[in-house]
Amino acid sequence: MVSIIIPAHEEAKYIGISLEKILNQKDIVYVTKNTDVKTIATDRILCEITVVVSKGKDNTDGIVGRYPKVNLISGNFRGVSDARNIGAKASRGDVLLFLDADTLLNDGFIKRLDSLKNNTNIIGTSKLYPDIQSLKARIFMFCNNIAHIISKTSMALIFCHREIYDKVKGFDENMPAGEDLKFIKLALNEFAKFKYLGDISAVTSMRRFETVGYLKTTVEWIKGYFFKPPSYYDIVR
Repeated sequence: MVSIIIPAHEEAKYIGISLEKILNQKDIVYVTKNTDVKTIATDRILCEITVVVSKGKDNTDGIVGRYPKVNLISGNFRGVSDARNIGAKASRGDVLLFLDADTLLNDGFIKRLDSLKNNTNIIGTSKLYPDIQSLKARIFMFCNNIAHIISKTSMALIFCHREIYDKVKGFDENMPAGEDLKFIKLALNEFAKFKYLGDISAVTSMRRFETVGYLKTTVEWIKGYFFKPPSYYDIVR
């Protein structure tokens, strides 16, 4: 089974669209925490979705609550790592997908991840496309995808096998930024193998780059990769 964990804080603009893209995937059986999976035929592809909402000023949790096939956990959580770890602990899947709330999975994504459920040492990411079609955004994302292959890093989504997550003991809840990079590095130290999936893809928001700046954000990422992650994280909504 594939478990999708989505941390969300003031994501009312994106979360509904993101969930619709997941729930419209073909040939998938969606289960909740109350579903007895033993009653479902073993040849079916199962997926559970858990959205962990850190309460804010909008109606993110109310929107998530409209989807009966989605598990909702809502509370005052410390940050994205805390939310991811809470979602992982509440999930039952063999393959875990940590997905940003503003990222849309294209069809076939869940089915492809399910095919990896017997690969207990995998961690990785997939090809990404920008949600705007400016030349700057398209060139950036093309280079970004290549960078992920070379540097074994990710943006917007990380998938891994449950065994790898347990060995790493989750995301570092004390890091305001760079926690995803540390998570992957620790996993690779635990003999995980990085897998970049170019045969499936997702579309992610470019709001951060459009607001903060493409060059500034890239420089911050490079510094975080080679030196030390920033001690703060600008929230862009």
